[in-house]
Amino acid sequence: MPSRTRVRMVAQPASVPAARRFVDDALTGWGCEGLAEDVGLCVSELATNATLHSGSTYFQIEMEAQSGAVRVAVADTGMGSVEVLAHQPEMSDAFLDYLALDAASATGRGLFLVAALATAWGIDELPGGKRVWAEFHPPAPEGAGPGNLDVQDREGPTAARITRSAERPAPELDTEDWAVVRFRSCPAGLLVAHDDNLAEYTRELQLIGDRLAEPAYQRLAEVLGGHVARHAANWDPARIIAHEAVRSGRELVDIDVLATRHIRESLRALRGMIREAEALSAVGRLMTLPAPEPVQRLRDWLEGEFLAQIEDGAEPLAYGDWLAGSRR
Repeated sequence: MPSRTRVRMVAQPASVPAARRFVDDALTGWGCEGLAEDVGLCVSELATNATLHSGSTYFQIEMEAQSGAVRVAVADTGMGSVEVLAHQPEMSDAFLDYLALDAASATGRGLFLVAALATAWGIDELPGGKRVWAEFHPPAPEGAGPGNLDVQDREGPTAARITRSAERPAPELDTEDWAVVRFRSCPAGLLVAHDDNLAEYTRELQLIGDRLAEPAYQRLAEVLGGHVARHAANWDPARIIAHEAVRSGRELVDIDVLATRHIRESLRALRGMIREAEALSAVGRLMTLPAPEPVQRLRDWLEGEFLAQIEDGAEPLAYGDWLAGSRR
């Protein structure tokens, strides 16, 4: 069975290193570390193009691994001729240097790297944008036949394959349903603790439900886990950026994420599931403890920012200001 994952990121320069970390984490989890350098470089270039030159609000990364091979795609709402994009890798470096550093030349440089490093690549023309995809295969073993030629043995970059109607399901590119929510001066450690607490509750509920055949625990685990999984594509950038901040010793970090404009019901459902799990902890039926008070306060702030920015169009309120009592 193939392994799949995806993430949606706000189209801004700060998202590019987060995109690279997302790729590295996925490849490590799949045991495909040997492809990390090539795949990571290509995704960084495609994310940069989507951020700087597509005019999109966000971009989506899709990854899939099967039998050691990896397929990665970056989709955005940028418009333009896919034929022009497909032929840009054929431009010589001298010609690209001659061009002004505008959207066309910068995009060409990124696609040249994709064409040079990928086993195969192409562009899907989508109803509301485009998707650039690339496939990577592990290096051929010594003595393998010519059918397993490594990318280093090619005479030049591979040609792009263009499709008008995507053979794979098109990602959700309807920007009308998405809003960018900006969390300013977010405590990275508390955000990591928030995510860890939800993961611990889900794991313990699943364990008890499976081993003790407790339907109520199984159901709560399914609902909580399903909720987290449905929103993971939008929330994973926040998790990645927070973990990177913790690793680098930064206490506060600015995080931008995408959210559906119909966020209120989703937030209410998540809060209800957390309260139910915490009630089980309070009577000793779960070993996972409720999140400490600082994490609970962070959850209040996150929820308030989602609602205020999406429903009221309010400007972001930094966590420290909110904690000090500032209100809009």
